Amino acid sequence: MTLEVILGRWAPTFLLLLVRCSGVAAFAPVFSGATVPAVMRAGLAGGLALVLTPLMMDRGLRLPSDGLGLMVTLLGELAIGAVLGLAVRFLFAGISMAGDVAAVQMGVGLPAALNPLSMIQSTSVSNLIDQIAILTFLAVGGHHTVLAALAQSLTLAPPLSVKFDGGTMEYLVGMFQAALVLAIRLAAPVGAAMLVSMVALGILARVAPQLNVFMLAFALSIGVGVLVLLAALPVLSAVMSHSFLELPANLTSLLGRMRHGL
Repeated sequence: MTLEVILGRWAPTFLLLLVRCSGVAAFAPVFSGATVPAVMRAGLAGGLALVLTPLMMDRGLRLPSDGLGLMVTLLGELAIGAVLGLAVRFLFAGISMAGDVAAVQMGVGLPAALNPLSMIQSTSVSNLIDQIAILTFLAVGGHHTVLAALAQSLTLAPPLSVKFDGGTMEYLVGMFQAALVLAIRLAAPVGAAMLVSMVALGILARVAPQLNVFMLAFALSIGVGVLVLLAALPVLSAVMSHSFLELPANLTSLLGRMRHGL
């Protein structure tokens, strides 16, 4: 294979796919974790682009000759990868939010520690649920789903066909709304237990006014919250698993909208 063929056919295709894969590696959960070195993420994007390039060789892709057209083209490819990554990240954001809500209800929401995955301050409950979410995501093959959606995007939203006048963002906002609903569902067991505990303490305060209900409530909310959270972990894992198993259909619908523009 001559240098002319490499520069004329392989290089443009590889560059377009590299930018798209970089968007996935930069935004998709697990792949874009703060604990994953930047060199490894760059290597992942390059390896994926190298594997996918032969699949697009028969398309005869050519980069725009002007600088503005090239920038818009690369921005569109980056946006496709970023949208795929964000669609999955929204689920993890909802799960993390559920942990924060549960921590506040238990009374342990104030002391926060640095989460090594997101590099932001989060509660111990949120960290625990985040770790369970990652393990569940890997167990059900969620990382394979992301890679399969990336490969499927070459057909449903091929390079050099991206427009910025579609309804993709509206669908992405709908997925974020679904993530908020997921957060409420995951935090519901602890919330219900805290409500029952506070009602019981209110009755106890009326029956025995001499008791220090404030101190009792602090210890009771933590104890009951931890017990309920541990007992509900299998249910929470099942709810997460169901949400992750719906990802293939959601990502396919998202890619279908990308055909008409971002």
